[in-house]
Amino acid sequence: MKRRMLTTATTFILSLLLSQPSMSQEIAEYTCPMHPHYISTDADGICPVCGMGLVAARLSQATLSAPEDIQVSEGMLQTMGVRVTEVKKTALSRKIRAFGNVQANTRREVVSASRLEGWIENLAVTAEGDTVARGQLLYQIYSPELVAAQKDFLASLNIGNKNRINATGQRLRSLGMQRTAIASLREKRKLLERIPVYAEDSGIVQSLEARDGAYVKPGNIVLKLQSYIDVWVIASIVEQDINDVVSGIPVRLNFPSAPSAPATGIVDYVYPTIDPVTRTLKVRIVVKNEQGVLRPGAFADVAFEVERGESLTIPSEAVLHDSLGSHVIISLGEGKFRSRKIQIGNTTEGKTEITAGLNESERVVVSGQFMLDSEANLREGFAKLAPSTSLSNIPLFELSLDTNDIALIDHFVETAIYFHEALIDQYDIDPHYLSSTITAGDILSKKFPNTRLQTEIANMQRVLLDVQNTDDGNSLASQLALLTKALSPWLLQEMPTHYHALGIRLYQDVESGHYFIQQGDSPSNPYGPGAVRNIKLPAKSPAKKHQTGAWHPMQPIVRSAA
Repeated sequence: MKRRMLTTATTFILSLLLSQPSMSQEIAEYTCPMHPHYISTDADGICPVCGMGLVAARLSQATLSAPEDIQVSEGMLQTMGVRVTEVKKTALSRKIRAFGNVQANTRREVVSASRLEGWIENLAVTAEGDTVARGQLLYQIYSPELVAAQKDFLASLNIGNKNRINATGQRLRSLGMQRTAIASLREKRKLLERIPVYAEDSGIVQSLEARDGAYVKPGNIVLKLQSYIDVWVIASIVEQDINDVVSGIPVRLNFPSAPSAPATGIVDYVYPTIDPVTRTLKVRIVVKNEQGVLRPGAFADVAFEVERGESLTIPSEAVLHDSLGSHVIISLGEGKFRSRKIQIGNTTEGKTEITAGLNESERVVVSGQFMLDSEANLREGFAKLAPSTSLSNIPLFELSLDTNDIALIDHFVETAIYFHEALIDQYDIDPHYLSSTITAGDILSKKFPNTRLQTEIANMQRVLLDVQNTDDGNSLASQLALLTKALSPWLLQEMPTHYHALGIRLYQDVESGHYFIQQGDSPSNPYGPGAVRNIKLPAKSPAKKHQTGAWHPMQPIVRSAA
């Protein structure tokens, strides 16, 4: 995976985050931007892994402002399309995804082996792959030993001694003579020089080990039959899921090579040992295959349905995410609403488990109008309901921004370029790299409340949080489109001259209308092969006065392969 190296601008921003005086009284815990699992209470500490300075992990609960109720008129509720639902206990099932391969069911394998010395004659199957029906003649065998045993059996029949008849009949069975042939011998009292061997089950000739006229000895395999009326899928599950997968649970299946194959199966066996290299456990699944469309070696996409009992749940669309975690908007009745922090568990089939923060029968808000997604609509809706100030109408270019503020915003620009490069060069985004950018947004929002800049920063933070916190397969291209759209007012209204000098350009995919940012005049379209449009930045920034300060300009992005 390719990774983007932190530049001079990034280093500056990290040092800036560490030096914010306004937060010195509020910070309870600190973490490394590159290794967020490391937590410390030392504001001046360094990461023991990489030696990088620490940044704020979260704010102390004691310093967080008390929740404020929001009063919404009935007309505004209808305009926003707000929906409210109760917190309920529901039975949750968990899906465990795995991948596997189709294998033959060895229970369906039939081996035809000789139990005596003799010669194969009249071989009815000629090649591997021949189809054989139950009771079909496979071959005949001539054996002097078997002829002698038949004579003893016929003599016993003539004498009428039951014990001798049973003994000689058992000897015929031990020599491989089938019951149908013994029954024919008893009925017709006629010696069979060549003993027929019939298929005991239907199937396909998997291997043919002897030919017509071949001499065989006891134990020699003549042929093997394999039935594919049902097959096995051998799947591997990760170590942390092994306690949830047991024999008998249902399984959902998808076979790319056989779309018409059965979509369900049953766990037949859980293997007892874990692979020490892959840390996975094998599971055997039985799948019906009457149509014969599943072939050994075929790939299978497997989903285990695991029941987890009843838990408090809410619709997943009601859960909002920010830098402090997850929260919901609860309805207090009579048009009053309040934000509340929650802790979440598993998410499945559109429901999210609540482990802390809500009680049964409480009512939470689920947004009903969507522009980008339900969370964005709800955030924007409540932002509009906040007490109006003159600051909210101030254009971006009239805000009193110092050079440190601009450097923090440059962090978002740099991240948009990072997303673009990841799409073009096809490498994964490391979500840990986004932590410092999100923290930079927190500082800006705190400094410029109730402004258009705060709104744009919130939009950009939401995109980065989605990349960090969601695992539902959101497209990086979609995230880039949202991030760049939120950045566009800043590029066009605030600092065009600054970005001109850095060689940063704003482009738009003609077909989709999506924006992207890159350095250089040769655009690489991350959304596909379609044409792109160059969105020319203004020749100069609007007239305004920025506060002076130490300025660390953005540097060209440097990437390296990991």
